[in-house]
Amino acid sequence: MMQIEEEVPWLRSNRLFQRHPRLLLLLRRPSLRSLRSILAHALVTGLFRNPFVASRLLHRAAEAPGADPSFAASLFSAMTDPNPFSFNTAIAISADPLSVYSQMLVKRVPPDSHTFSSLLNSTPAAAAARSLHAHLLLLGFRHDPFVQTALLTVYSRRGSADHALRVFDGMPHRDVVSWTAAVSGLVALGQPATAVRVFASMRPHAAPNAATVVSAVSASAGLGSLALARCLHAYVEKAGFGGCLSVRNSLVDSYAKCGSVACARGVFDRTGGRDLFSWTAMVAGLASHGLGREAVDVFGAMRRAGLVPDSTAFVAVLSACSHAGLVEEGVRIFDSMQTVYGIMPDIKHYGCMVDLYSRAGLLGSAYELLLNMPMEPNLVILGAFLSACRLNENLELAEIVTKKIESVCHYQGGAHVLLSNMYANKKQWHEVVSVREAARSGDGKPQGRSSIDVRGVVHEFGVEDRSHPLAREMTLVLNGLAKPIEGFVFL
Repeated sequence: MMQIEEEVPWLRSNRLFQRHPRLLLLLRRPSLRSLRSILAHALVTGLFRNPFVASRLLHRAAEAPGADPSFAASLFSAMTDPNPFSFNTAIAISADPLSVYSQMLVKRVPPDSHTFSSLLNSTPAAAAARSLHAHLLLLGFRHDPFVQTALLTVYSRRGSADHALRVFDGMPHRDVVSWTAAVSGLVALGQPATAVRVFASMRPHAAPNAATVVSAVSASAGLGSLALARCLHAYVEKAGFGGCLSVRNSLVDSYAKCGSVACARGVFDRTGGRDLFSWTAMVAGLASHGLGREAVDVFGAMRRAGLVPDSTAFVAVLSACSHAGLVEEGVRIFDSMQTVYGIMPDIKHYGCMVDLYSRAGLLGSAYELLLNMPMEPNLVILGAFLSACRLNENLELAEIVTKKIESVCHYQGGAHVLLSNMYANKKQWHEVVSVREAARSGDGKPQGRSSIDVRGVVHEFGVEDRSHPLAREMTLVLNGLAKPIEGFVFL
């Protein structure tokens, strides 16, 4: 008790804690067992009717090691007059936070910024977020930076880019947290170009932190712009973030995704105190460039450095083995996941192995793995296997996997095209007609999109998209290129 009094001087004059020293445990992080003991004392002495004691008990029950949600919920239910702090705690731990918020309104307990932050973070649907948005505006939280940042974050997580940008544009006071939330949210929403523009506009108004810079570098990776990655690298060094490990890891990842594995390797080699993310980014970068043997070597060096690979690291190295045709190495690494590291392979690892066997022409092994997977194969795995069937002219397995694709996916156009071509190669014209009719009757294909970096400017295109300002000129050039090659015959 003396130590706590030294840390919290006002305890010496507080009669409540002097008369009930057991309550001092509430100033720490007691175990559930200790909390139950304090609760029993509070109920016997009537202290549970004290709003401070009851709310502090609830808060500690919610955050205790091995917290039991039912215990915290029963505490909240027993409270006769919960204060805003108690309601906020209950909202944060409840499986139905909107119901708790309704009780708060019924009891006329005024919500605060923490109330809406907890509500927004626990809201699963964008529609519910929009309803809360309207409600908090009515209650006067339009200019609360804490609430607005939470709102920006939840819209980003729910895929509502327009709403997120409107919230951000309407914020009168933006701190580094809100700027970072905007940049990272736009990257997560698949709008890297907008994220870079927001980052550029931030710098005159607030100083970016490491999290902001990581998000901006990730945006350059999403754009595939090597020029932008280099500019951001220069900024990193100039602004003093060169020693930040998370920033250097993002640079390794970005350089690899922007096409320069040499720059990625340069940053990696000059990074001190590399962690698991550093090594995994380098393995994945080498794998994406078809440098499978080098990726496996880096994976081995990581293990020799004493780092234990996780699930993501195994996906990276198995992908490297697949692209490099390292079958025996891939099988050995896959088997070591469980036998050496106790990691259960998930669908991504099985997908890598099916792809590994398929690329090597081992369709029997790939099909056997498909049948024995502990989970249902997804469209990516089935599509890779079907492509391998076409390359190896295995019509029997192609028919089987196409039926499987039809059972798991609404759009099977790509699968039908591959199967149709295989039938055509075998001159089975009746089957060709049948498959193509099935393809035409299916759902439409999602629009494909791509981007290209031209002299530091990233241009985005979509299939049948004529919105680009130079669309007419590009069409004329493409038509001009088509004429000279019309006479060529491709085999």
